[in-house]
Amino acid sequence: MILLIASWIAAGILVLSIAQSFFALSYAGQLLRSSKRNSDSPLPRAAVILSLRGADPFLYANMLGVLDQDYPDFSLFIIVDSELDSAWPDVHRIQSHAPNRVVTMVVKNHLTTCSLKCCALAEAVEQLDESYEVVAYLDGDTSPHRRWLRDLIEPLASERTGVTTGNRWYTPETITWGSLVRYFWNAGAVVQVWLNEITWAGSMAMRLDVARKIGLIEAWRKSLSVDGTVSRCMRSEGLKTVFVPTVIMPNKEDISISQFIPWSERQLVAAKSSGSGWAVVLFHAFAIASCIVAPLIALALGILWQDSRLSWLGFATMLIYWGTAMASTLVIEKGIQHVLRRNEMKSGWMTTQAWIQFFPAIVLSHLVYFRTLAGACFRTHVSWRGVEYQINGVNEVQRLNYQPYQTSIENHDTSSII
Repeated sequence: MILLIASWIAAGILVLSIAQSFFALSYAGQLLRSSKRNSDSPLPRAAVILSLRGADPFLYANMLGVLDQDYPDFSLFIIVDSELDSAWPDVHRIQSHAPNRVVTMVVKNHLTTCSLKCCALAEAVEQLDESYEVVAYLDGDTSPHRRWLRDLIEPLASERTGVTTGNRWYTPETITWGSLVRYFWNAGAVVQVWLNEITWAGSMAMRLDVARKIGLIEAWRKSLSVDGTVSRCMRSEGLKTVFVPTVIMPNKEDISISQFIPWSERQLVAAKSSGSGWAVVLFHAFAIASCIVAPLIALALGILWQDSRLSWLGFATMLIYWGTAMASTLVIEKGIQHVLRRNEMKSGWMTTQAWIQFFPAIVLSHLVYFRTLAGACFRTHVSWRGVEYQINGVNEVQRLNYQPYQTSIENHDTSSII
Protein backbone atom coordinates (compact mmCIF):
# COMPACT_ATOMS: atom_id res chain seq x y z
CA MET A 1 0.00 0.00 0.00
CA ILE A 2 2.80 2.42 0.96
CA LEU A 3 4.64 1.60 -2.28
CA LEU A 4 1.47 2.30 -4.30
CA ILE A 5 0.97 5.68 -2.59
CA ALA A 6 4.64 6.53 -3.11
CA SER A 7 4.32 5.60 -6.80
CA TRP A 8 1.37 7.96 -7.26
CA ILE A 9 3.25 10.75 -5.48
CA ALA A 10 6.31 10.09 -7.65
CA ALA A 11 4.11 10.30 -10.75
CA GLY A 12 2.75 13.63 -9.54
CA ILE A 13 6.26 14.96 -8.96
CA LEU A 14 7.25 13.77 -12.44
CA VAL A 15 4.33 15.71 -13.93
CA LEU A 16 5.25 18.84 -11.95
CA SER A 17 8.89 18.52 -13.02
CA ILE A 18 7.88 18.15 -16.66
CA ALA A 19 5.59 21.20 -16.34
CA GLN A 20 8.42 23.20 -14.76
CA SER A 21 10.76 22.21 -17.57
CA PHE A 22 8.13 23.04 -20.21
CA PHE A 23 7.57 26.57 -18.86
CA ALA A 24 11.32 27.15 -18.53
CA LEU A 25 11.86 25.99 -22.11
CA SER A 26 9.01 28.19 -23.32
CA TYR A 27 10.49 31.22 -21.55
CA ALA A 28 13.98 30.47 -22.86
CA GLY A 29 12.52 29.97 -26.33
CA GLN A 30 11.08 33.47 -26.27
CA LEU A 31 14.49 34.81 -25.24
CA LEU A 32 16.23 32.93 -28.05
CA ARG A 33 13.77 33.86 -30.78
CA SER A 34 15.06 36.73 -32.83
CA SER A 35 12.57 39.56 -33.21
CA LYS A 36 13.24 42.17 -35.87
CA ARG A 37 14.15 45.59 -34.58
CA ASN A 38 12.55 48.41 -36.51
CA SER A 39 14.93 51.39 -36.66
CA ASP A 40 12.82 53.44 -39.08
CA SER A 41 9.55 53.75 -37.15
CA PRO A 42 8.72 57.23 -35.78
CA LEU A 43 9.31 57.49 -32.05
CA PRO A 44 7.42 59.78 -29.64
CA ARG A 45 9.05 62.17 -27.21
CA ALA A 46 9.88 60.25 -24.04
CA ALA A 47 10.41 60.98 -20.37
CA VAL A 48 12.64 58.57 -18.47
CA ILE A 49 12.02 58.61 -14.72
CA LEU A 50 14.62 57.44 -12.24
CA SER A 51 13.62 57.50 -8.56
CA LEU A 52 16.52 57.45 -6.10
CA ARG A 53 16.89 56.88 -2.38
CA GLY A 54 20.56 56.14 -1.77
CA ALA A 55 23.34 55.55 -4.28
CA ASP A 56 23.27 52.04 -5.71
CA PRO A 57 26.74 50.52 -6.31
CA PHE A 58 26.80 51.10 -10.10
CA LEU A 59 24.52 54.14 -10.16
CA TYR A 60 26.75 56.57 -12.09
CA ALA A 61 27.60 54.02 -14.81
CA ASN A 62 23.92 53.12 -15.11
CA MET A 63 22.90 56.75 -15.54
CA LEU A 64 25.57 57.16 -18.22
CA GLY A 65 23.93 54.24 -19.98
CA VAL A 66 20.62 56.13 -20.00
CA LEU A 67 22.22 59.19 -21.57
CA ASP A 68 23.83 57.04 -24.26
CA GLN A 69 20.47 55.83 -25.62
CA ASP A 70 19.90 55.40 -29.34
CA TYR A 71 16.71 57.46 -29.13
CA PRO A 72 16.05 60.81 -30.83
CA ASP A 73 14.11 62.81 -28.23
CA PHE A 74 14.03 62.05 -24.51
CA SER A 75 14.77 63.63 -21.14
CA LEU A 76 15.98 61.96 -17.97
CA PHE A 77 14.02 63.02 -14.88
CA ILE A 78 15.83 62.10 -11.67
CA ILE A 79 13.68 62.46 -8.56
CA VAL A 80 15.68 62.17 -5.35
CA ASP A 81 14.17 61.41 -1.97
CA SER A 82 15.68 64.40 -0.14
CA GLU A 83 18.23 67.21 -0.38
CA LEU A 84 20.48 65.23 1.97
CA ASP A 85 20.41 61.96 0.06
CA SER A 86 23.71 60.18 -0.57
CA ALA A 87 22.86 59.83 -4.29
CA TRP A 88 23.43 63.55 -4.97
CA PRO A 89 27.18 63.40 -5.79
CA ASP A 90 26.46 60.95 -8.65
CA VAL A 91 23.40 62.95 -9.72
CA HIS A 92 25.38 66.22 -9.89
CA ARG A 93 28.08 64.49 -11.95
CA ILE A 94 25.56 63.15 -14.45
CA GLN A 95 23.76 66.49 -14.69
CA SER A 96 26.99 68.27 -15.54
CA HIS A 97 27.57 65.63 -18.21
CA ALA A 98 24.30 66.48 -20.03
CA PRO A 99 22.66 69.59 -18.50
CA ASN A 100 20.12 69.96 -21.32
CA ARG A 101 18.84 66.41 -21.05
CA VAL A 102 18.80 65.81 -17.28
CA VAL A 103 16.16 67.29 -14.99
CA THR A 104 16.52 66.84 -11.23
CA MET A 105 13.71 66.99 -8.70
CA VAL A 106 13.32 66.43 -4.97
CA VAL A 107 10.28 64.76 -3.44
CA LYS A 108 8.15 67.55 -1.97
CA ASN A 109 5.57 65.62 0.04
CA HIS A 110 6.52 62.32 1.68
CA LEU A 111 3.11 60.67 1.98
CA THR A 112 2.44 58.24 4.83
CA THR A 113 -0.02 56.13 2.78
CA CYS A 114 2.45 54.52 0.38
CA SER A 115 6.08 53.54 -0.10
CA LEU A 116 8.56 56.35 -0.75
CA LYS A 117 9.21 54.95 -4.22
CA CYS A 118 5.50 54.97 -5.13
CA CYS A 119 5.28 58.50 -3.75
CA ALA A 120 8.27 59.70 -5.81
CA LEU A 121 7.06 58.16 -9.07
CA ALA A 122 3.55 59.57 -8.62
CA GLU A 123 4.98 63.03 -8.01
CA ALA A 124 7.32 62.86 -11.01
CA VAL A 125 4.65 61.66 -13.45
CA GLU A 126 2.22 64.31 -12.24
CA GLN A 127 4.71 67.06 -13.15
CA LEU A 128 5.24 65.92 -16.76
CA ASP A 129 3.78 68.22 -19.40
CA GLU A 130 1.78 67.10 -22.43
CA SER A 131 4.77 67.29 -24.78
CA TYR A 132 5.85 63.88 -23.44
CA GLU A 133 3.85 61.11 -25.09
CA VAL A 134 5.47 58.15 -23.35
CA VAL A 135 7.15 57.61 -20.01
CA ALA A 136 9.75 54.96 -19.16
CA TYR A 137 10.89 53.91 -15.71
CA LEU A 138 14.06 52.26 -14.48
CA ASP A 139 15.71 51.47 -11.17
CA GLY A 140 19.07 52.71 -9.94
CA ASP A 141 20.49 49.17 -10.09
CA THR A 142 19.63 48.61 -13.76
CA SER A 143 22.23 48.75 -16.53
CA PRO A 144 20.53 49.84 -19.79
CA HIS A 145 22.09 49.08 -23.18
CA ARG A 146 21.95 51.59 -26.07
CA ARG A 147 18.63 50.33 -27.48
CA TRP A 148 16.88 49.88 -24.14
CA LEU A 149 14.52 52.85 -24.51
CA ARG A 150 13.77 52.20 -28.18
CA ASP A 151 13.01 48.51 -27.53
CA LEU A 152 10.69 49.41 -24.65
CA ILE A 153 8.73 52.06 -26.51
CA GLU A 154 8.29 50.59 -30.02
CA PRO A 155 5.59 48.04 -28.91
CA LEU A 156 3.53 50.91 -27.42
CA ALA A 157 2.46 51.83 -30.96
CA SER A 158 -0.35 49.29 -30.51
CA GLU A 159 -3.38 50.78 -28.74
CA ARG A 160 -4.02 47.44 -27.01
CA THR A 161 -0.66 47.60 -25.26
CA GLY A 162 -0.85 49.22 -21.86
CA VAL A 163 2.68 48.66 -20.60
CA THR A 164 5.92 47.11 -21.82
CA THR A 165 8.32 45.49 -19.41
CA GLY A 166 11.41 43.34 -19.00
CA ASN A 167 12.92 41.74 -15.93
CA ARG A 168 16.07 41.58 -13.84
CA TRP A 169 18.76 38.88 -14.13
CA TYR A 170 21.57 38.57 -11.61
CA THR A 171 25.15 38.26 -12.85
CA PRO A 172 27.10 38.90 -9.63
CA GLU A 173 30.72 40.00 -9.82
CA THR A 174 31.41 38.39 -6.44
CA ILE A 175 30.26 34.80 -5.95
CA THR A 176 28.77 34.39 -2.46
CA TRP A 177 26.18 31.97 -1.12
CA GLY A 178 23.74 34.84 -0.80
CA SER A 179 24.29 35.93 -4.41
CA LEU A 180 23.73 32.39 -5.70
CA VAL A 181 20.61 31.93 -3.56
CA ARG A 182 19.19 35.17 -4.98
CA TYR A 183 20.15 34.06 -8.49
CA PHE A 184 18.14 30.82 -8.18
CA TRP A 185 15.26 32.64 -6.44
CA ASN A 186 15.12 35.05 -9.36
CA ALA A 187 15.40 32.26 -11.96
CA GLY A 188 12.14 30.84 -10.65
CA ALA A 189 10.53 34.26 -10.24
CA VAL A 190 11.11 35.48 -13.81
CA VAL A 191 9.16 32.55 -15.23
CA GLN A 192 6.24 33.18 -12.87
CA VAL A 193 6.28 36.90 -13.70
CA TRP A 194 6.25 36.10 -17.41
CA LEU A 195 3.47 33.50 -17.15
CA ASN A 196 1.22 35.77 -15.09
CA GLU A 197 1.96 38.91 -17.16
CA ILE A 198 3.23 40.81 -14.13
CA THR A 199 5.04 44.09 -14.68
CA TRP A 200 8.55 44.74 -13.41
CA ALA A 201 8.93 48.45 -12.72
CA GLY A 202 12.72 48.41 -12.95
CA SER A 203 12.42 48.40 -16.74
CA MET A 204 9.01 49.42 -18.08
CA ALA A 205 7.25 52.01 -20.24
CA MET A 206 3.72 53.23 -20.98
CA ARG A 207 1.95 56.04 -22.77
CA LEU A 208 1.48 59.04 -20.52
CA ASP A 209 -2.22 59.32 -21.34
CA VAL A 210 -2.69 55.68 -20.29
CA ALA A 211 -0.99 56.30 -16.92
CA ARG A 212 -3.42 59.14 -16.27
CA LYS A 213 -6.48 57.40 -17.69
CA ILE A 214 -6.17 54.31 -15.47
CA GLY A 215 -5.62 56.37 -12.31
CA LEU A 216 -2.09 55.09 -11.74
CA ILE A 217 -0.91 58.20 -9.91
CA GLU A 218 -3.71 57.95 -7.35
CA ALA A 219 -3.24 54.18 -7.02
CA TRP A 220 0.49 54.53 -6.32
CA ARG A 221 -0.29 56.94 -3.49
CA LYS A 222 -1.99 54.09 -1.61
CA SER A 223 0.44 51.26 -2.41
CA LEU A 224 3.62 49.59 -1.22
CA SER A 225 4.43 47.93 -4.55
CA VAL A 226 5.04 49.86 -7.78
CA ASP A 227 4.93 46.70 -9.89
CA GLY A 228 1.85 45.08 -8.42
CA THR A 229 -0.11 48.32 -8.67
CA VAL A 230 0.71 48.73 -12.37
CA SER A 231 -0.35 45.13 -13.07
CA ARG A 232 -3.62 45.58 -11.18
CA CYS A 233 -4.49 48.85 -12.93
CA MET A 234 -3.71 47.45 -16.39
CA ARG A 235 -5.87 44.36 -15.81
CA SER A 236 -8.78 46.44 -14.53
CA GLU A 237 -8.74 48.43 -17.80
CA GLY A 238 -8.28 45.37 -20.01
CA LEU A 239 -4.90 46.59 -21.27
CA LYS A 240 -2.15 44.24 -22.37
CA THR A 241 1.22 43.78 -20.66
CA VAL A 242 3.91 43.09 -23.27
CA PHE A 243 7.10 41.34 -22.23
CA VAL A 244 10.13 42.61 -24.16
CA PRO A 245 13.03 40.12 -23.84
CA THR A 246 15.68 42.59 -25.02
CA VAL A 247 15.11 44.90 -22.05
CA ILE A 248 16.05 42.31 -19.43
CA MET A 249 18.51 44.12 -17.17
CA PRO A 250 21.66 42.44 -15.79
CA ASN A 251 22.46 43.18 -12.15
CA LYS A 252 26.07 42.73 -11.00
CA GLU A 253 25.48 43.36 -7.30
CA ASP A 254 26.07 40.75 -4.61
CA ILE A 255 24.25 40.05 -1.36
CA SER A 256 24.70 37.96 1.78
CA ILE A 257 22.12 35.44 2.99
CA SER A 258 21.43 37.59 6.06
CA GLN A 259 20.63 40.51 3.72
CA PHE A 260 18.72 38.37 1.24
CA ILE A 261 16.17 37.06 3.75
CA PRO A 262 14.65 40.47 4.66
CA TRP A 263 15.01 41.60 1.02
CA SER A 264 13.03 38.63 -0.34
CA GLU A 265 10.48 38.83 2.49
CA ARG A 266 9.82 42.42 1.47
CA GLN A 267 9.32 41.36 -2.17
CA LEU A 268 6.79 38.74 -1.10
CA VAL A 269 4.97 41.05 1.32
CA ALA A 270 4.74 43.65 -1.46
CA ALA A 271 3.15 41.03 -3.74
CA LYS A 272 0.73 40.06 -0.99
CA SER A 273 -0.16 43.69 -0.23
CA SER A 274 -1.01 44.39 -3.88
CA GLY A 275 -3.63 41.63 -3.87
CA SER A 276 -2.28 40.19 -7.11
CA GLY A 277 -1.15 36.59 -7.59
CA TRP A 278 -0.58 35.71 -3.92
CA ALA A 279 -2.59 32.49 -4.22
CA VAL A 280 -0.39 31.45 -7.16
CA VAL A 281 2.73 32.06 -5.06
CA LEU A 282 1.39 29.89 -2.23
CA PHE A 283 0.38 27.07 -4.59
CA HIS A 284 3.79 27.13 -6.25
CA ALA A 285 5.51 26.97 -2.86
CA PHE A 286 3.34 24.02 -1.75
CA ALA A 287 4.14 22.16 -4.98
CA ILE A 288 7.88 22.71 -4.52
CA ALA A 289 7.73 21.62 -0.87
CA SER A 290 5.93 18.42 -1.89
CA CYS A 291 8.57 17.69 -4.54
CA ILE A 292 11.32 17.98 -1.94
CA VAL A 293 9.79 16.39 1.16
CA ALA A 294 7.90 13.43 -0.34
CA PRO A 295 10.94 11.72 -1.96
CA LEU A 296 12.95 12.20 1.24
CA ILE A 297 10.22 10.47 3.26
CA ALA A 298 10.03 7.62 0.76
CA LEU A 299 13.82 7.18 0.82
CA ALA A 300 13.95 7.27 4.64
CA LEU A 301 11.10 4.76 5.02
CA GLY A 302 12.67 2.47 2.41
CA ILE A 303 15.95 2.43 4.29
CA LEU A 304 14.18 2.01 7.66
CA TRP A 305 12.00 -0.87 6.43
CA GLN A 306 14.74 -2.30 4.21
CA ASP A 307 12.47 -1.96 1.18
CA SER A 308 14.77 -1.50 -1.80
CA ARG A 309 11.93 -0.66 -4.20
CA LEU A 310 10.68 2.19 -1.98
CA SER A 311 14.26 3.45 -1.47
CA TRP A 312 14.99 3.48 -5.19
CA LEU A 313 11.67 5.15 -5.94
CA GLY A 314 12.45 7.94 -3.47
CA PHE A 315 15.99 8.33 -4.78
CA ALA A 316 14.90 8.36 -8.45
CA THR A 317 12.21 10.94 -7.73
CA MET A 318 14.78 13.17 -6.00
CA LEU A 319 17.05 12.90 -9.04
CA ILE A 320 14.19 13.84 -11.37
CA TYR A 321 13.21 16.95 -9.41
CA TRP A 322 16.70 18.33 -8.75
CA GLY A 323 17.91 17.38 -12.22
CA THR A 324 15.06 19.19 -13.97
CA ALA A 325 15.44 22.18 -11.64
CA MET A 326 19.11 22.55 -12.57
CA ALA A 327 18.49 21.91 -16.26
CA SER A 328 15.67 24.48 -16.35
CA THR A 329 17.89 27.13 -14.78
CA LEU A 330 20.72 26.45 -17.24
CA VAL A 331 18.32 26.65 -20.20
CA ILE A 332 17.09 30.06 -19.02
CA GLU A 333 20.69 31.17 -18.45
CA LYS A 334 21.49 30.25 -22.04
CA GLY A 335 18.57 32.37 -23.24
CA ILE A 336 19.65 35.31 -21.08
CA GLN A 337 23.22 35.10 -22.36
CA HIS A 338 21.83 35.23 -25.91
CA VAL A 339 19.97 38.45 -25.05
CA LEU A 340 23.02 40.00 -23.40
CA ARG A 341 25.27 39.18 -26.36
CA ARG A 342 22.69 40.64 -28.71
CA ASN A 343 22.74 43.84 -26.67
CA GLU A 344 26.56 43.83 -26.70
CA MET A 345 26.72 43.40 -22.92
CA LYS A 346 29.37 41.21 -21.33
CA SER A 347 28.56 38.71 -18.60
CA GLY A 348 31.29 36.29 -17.54
CA TRP A 349 30.02 35.58 -14.05
CA MET A 350 29.75 31.78 -14.46
CA THR A 351 33.24 31.07 -13.12
CA THR A 352 34.70 27.79 -11.85
CA GLN A 353 33.77 28.83 -8.31
CA ALA A 354 30.16 29.39 -9.37
CA TRP A 355 30.00 25.94 -11.00
CA ILE A 356 31.41 24.27 -7.86
CA GLN A 357 28.76 25.92 -5.67
CA PHE A 358 25.95 25.55 -8.23
CA PHE A 359 24.14 22.44 -6.95
CA PRO A 360 24.56 23.12 -3.20
CA ALA A 361 23.30 26.65 -3.84
CA ILE A 362 20.14 25.52 -5.61
CA VAL A 363 19.31 23.26 -2.65
CA LEU A 364 20.07 26.06 -0.21
CA SER A 365 17.91 28.48 -2.22
CA HIS A 366 14.88 26.23 -1.74
CA LEU A 367 15.38 26.11 2.03
CA VAL A 368 15.85 29.87 2.26
CA TYR A 369 12.80 30.43 0.05
CA PHE A 370 10.57 28.47 2.42
CA ARG A 371 11.98 30.46 5.33
CA THR A 372 11.24 33.79 3.65
CA LEU A 373 7.80 32.69 2.46
CA ALA A 374 6.85 31.58 5.97
CA GLY A 375 7.97 34.96 7.28
CA ALA A 376 6.05 36.83 4.58
CA CYS A 377 2.81 34.95 5.31
CA PHE A 378 2.60 36.42 8.80
CA ARG A 379 4.55 39.65 8.38
CA THR A 380 2.67 42.93 8.32
CA HIS A 381 5.72 45.11 8.83
CA VAL A 382 8.68 45.65 6.47
CA SER A 383 11.77 47.83 6.29
CA TRP A 384 12.90 49.44 3.02
CA ARG A 385 16.17 51.37 3.00
CA GLY A 386 15.78 52.43 6.61
CA VAL A 387 12.05 53.25 6.48
CA GLU A 388 9.43 51.13 8.25
CA TYR A 389 6.02 50.32 6.78
CA GLN A 390 2.94 48.76 8.34
CA ILE A 391 0.69 46.80 5.95
CA ASN A 392 -2.88 46.76 7.27
CA GLY A 393 -4.48 45.05 4.27
CA VAL A 394 -4.54 45.01 0.48
CA ASN A 395 -3.45 48.48 -0.67
CA GLU A 396 -3.54 49.77 2.92
CA VAL A 397 -0.06 50.97 3.81
CA GLN A 398 1.17 53.21 6.62
CA ARG A 399 4.69 54.65 6.70
CA LEU A 400 5.85 54.65 10.33
CA ASN A 401 9.00 56.77 10.21
CA TYR A 402 11.21 58.82 7.94
CA GLN A 403 14.81 59.95 7.73
CA PRO A 404 16.94 60.94 4.72
CA TYR A 405 19.17 58.22 3.31
CA GLN A 406 22.70 59.44 3.98
CA THR A 407 24.67 56.21 4.15
CA SER A 408 27.33 56.12 1.45
CA ILE A 409 28.85 52.89 0.14
CA GLU A 410 32.56 52.25 0.22
CA ASN A 411 34.57 52.32 -3.01
CA HIS A 412 34.37 49.03 -4.89
CA ASP A 413 31.54 47.81 -2.64
CA THR A 414 29.13 45.94 -4.92
CA SER A 415 26.62 44.88 -2.26
CA SER A 416 22.95 45.63 -2.87
CA ILE A 417 21.30 48.32 -0.78
CA ILE A 418 18.29 46.78 0.97
